[in-house]
Amino acid sequence: MAGEPVSLNALGPQELVQVRQQLEQELQTMTQNAVALQGTAGKFAAAGQAVEYLQEQKQGQPVLLPLTESLYVGGALESVDSVLLEVGTGYFVERDIEGGVDYCRRKVLFVKDKLEQLSQLVKQRQAMLAQVDALLDQRMGEQQAAGQQAAAGPAAAGQKK
Repeated sequence: MAGEPVSLNALGPQELVQVRQQLEQELQTMTQNAVALQGTAGKFAAAGQAVEYLQEQKQGQPVLLPLTESLYVGGALESVDSVLLEVGTGYFVERDIEGGVDYCRRKVLFVKDKLEQLSQLVKQRQAMLAQVDALLDQRMGEQQAAGQQAAAGPAAAGQKK
């Protein structure tokens, strides 16, 4: 039975609360992933700009090379005709400048496409959450009305006698 769609109308208030919590958790995770993807797109864009900047430089020119985001080492440009690109964990590829810029642009487009797909999923989950909230409010209102009628019922019956 797992994986089969269930109508929200068939769920009780406690089950709706669980569905709501699950949707909120999914939205939070998706939002965190979207922020990470935006950061990744920014890093690829910055890398593309850095590669483009190399076109204007001369061989032997002094540069600062980043070892980490906050640690740089001095060096000199040996070649301004090619760049070494990290394409995966521990994997590097040598490309000409245009190839390096193109690689970074394609990566930015890829990440932005994934970000758009994630954005669509977020919108779907938000719509589902709104449906669950509306149905939960309706069920809670029904329970309160039933509780008030039950409380008023014995009191009204006692007055008639």
